[in-house]
Amino acid sequence: MNSEQAAPRTDPTAPHRDRVGAVLALKPLVFAKSRVDTVPAPLRRRLAWSMALDTLASLAAVVDHVVVVSDQPSLQTTLNRYGLQLQVLAESRRAGLNPALQHGAVELQRQGYRRVVACVGDLPALRPSSLRLILAASTAPRSFVADASGIGTTMVIANGGDLDPRFQGRSAAAHHSSGALSLTDELIGTPVPDARRDVDTEVDLSAACALGLGRYSSSLVDPATGLLARYTTITVALDRGDDGWIVISSSGHRMSMAGTALTESLRVLHPGQRLHAVLAGGQVLSAWL
Repeated sequence: MNSEQAAPRTDPTAPHRDRVGAVLALKPLVFAKSRVDTVPAPLRRRLAWSMALDTLASLAAVVDHVVVVSDQPSLQTTLNRYGLQLQVLAESRRAGLNPALQHGAVELQRQGYRRVVACVGDLPALRPSSLRLILAASTAPRSFVADASGIGTTMVIANGGDLDPRFQGRSAAAHHSSGALSLTDELIGTPVPDARRDVDTEVDLSAACALGLGRYSSSLVDPATGLLARYTTITVALDRGDDGWIVISSSGHRMSMAGTALTESLRVLHPGQRLHAVLAGGQVLSAWL
C-alpha cells in the first residue's frame, strides 16, 4: 500500500498566482471502466470509485484547490463523507472528457489560480511526492505527462494560459503536436512510474499494485496475488459490537467481518442487510452498499 504521508501544502495566504489548482472529471460509475469486463459490474464500479478517491486524495495533498467536474448531484455530499473537501462543478453540457476538464480549468482560472493541472481519475498509485516533482518541472506554458505506454496522457499542466486538454486516444501525440512539452523522466529528474500508471485493465491494476496502491484501491486487491479479490454478496447475520459482525456469503459460508472492512460511507449495519464485498483468504477485505 502507498502509505506516503502528505507534506504541508503551499502557504494558504500566498497570492493565487503562486498557487495551484487541479481539475478532474468523473463520469457516472455505471459507465466507468468498461474495459475491465472480466469482473462483475458492482466490483468494476467500486474499483473506478476507489481509484478516483485515491487520485483525488493525492491531488488534495499537494495542490491548493481541487475542482471535480461531474453531473452527479450527490457527489459533493459523498466526497465530504470521505473527508475530501473539494469543489464539485456541474458540467455545463454533456460533451465529453476534454470539454469537462476545460470547463473546470476555466473556473479555476476565474478564481485566480494561474497554474492548473488536469488529471485522469485512475491513478491509484499516485504519490504526492511525484506530483510535487512534476509541478516543479512544469515551467513551460503547457506540459503533459505521458502514460506508461507512451501513447496516452495522465496529466496536463497549464501556466497562465489555456489548458487545451486532448485526452483519450493517442493523446500524448496530440498534446505534443499542440505545442505542449512532454515531461520526460529526465526533465522531472527521476522516474515517476506511479504518475504514469493509469488503469484500464486488470493487467494495469497488477502493475499499479506493484508500485503501491492508495488506501481505497488496495482494499479491493488480494495481497497474495496482486489481482482483484473475489467478489461476492454478503448478508449481515450478527452484530458482535467491537469485534465486528458475523456475515454469510452468497455461497453460504459464515465468516467474521472487521469494522475496518467497511467504507467511510457505511458505519451502521443491521442483521439481514445485504452488502457487496470482496474476499481473500477467507476474510472480508472490503464491503459496501
